[in-house]
Amino acid sequence: MGSKAAVVIFTDGEPRSIFRDSVVIDRAKSQHLAEMVLGATSHQMNLLALDLAVWPDSGVVCAASLPGYEVVCSRELARRRPSELTEWISQLASGRDAYAVFMHSAEDWSAFAVWSDGHLVRSLSVIPDSGIIEDIGERLPFEVPFWEGGHSVRREVGYSLPFHPIDFGNEALREFFGFILEGREDEFCVDPEEVDIPAFRAV
Repeated sequence: MGSKAAVVIFTDGEPRSIFRDSVVIDRAKSQHLAEMVLGATSHQMNLLALDLAVWPDSGVVCAASLPGYEVVCSRELARRRPSELTEWISQLASGRDAYAVFMHSAEDWSAFAVWSDGHLVRSLSVIPDSGIIEDIGERLPFEVPFWEGGHSVRREVGYSLPFHPIDFGNEALREFFGFILEGREDEFCVDPEEVDIPAFRAV
């Protein structure tokens, strides 16, 4: 399947411990959250493991309301320019911070963004052929080794980045949410196959 993800998390604090510390999902609030994204009444489907939930089928929203966090996964949210989501993020954030990671390994594309109180703080979107699609705000500490050649790849003609976007996207998942889809796990990483997220489809 490769690495495919379109996940947004709203929180009042740091999201990296969400899947390690928060185990109780409020099903009613999760369905309400999914319906806000779908814009329609929904019915709950089977639970999906997190590694699948981060890229559900088209028309499906995986949503989880946990103490201090809300998780939304939908491939319809994936944007080449994450800044385009700012208005939507602001409406759902209700004063909270929001973190997003998007990537698609078949396209060698990844992006991430951070909002604070509904305002965009950082957005980066990269793809090998055209390089940087969007670069807004100051670089975050976890990005620096990538830009400085610490994750270099064999350069090919037309490859305009010093790193592979999918490696970068997985590191963003690790940094923000404490799990990865591909690569080497560290002692902090949660196994995404061991975390279940409710899935919803519009009625």
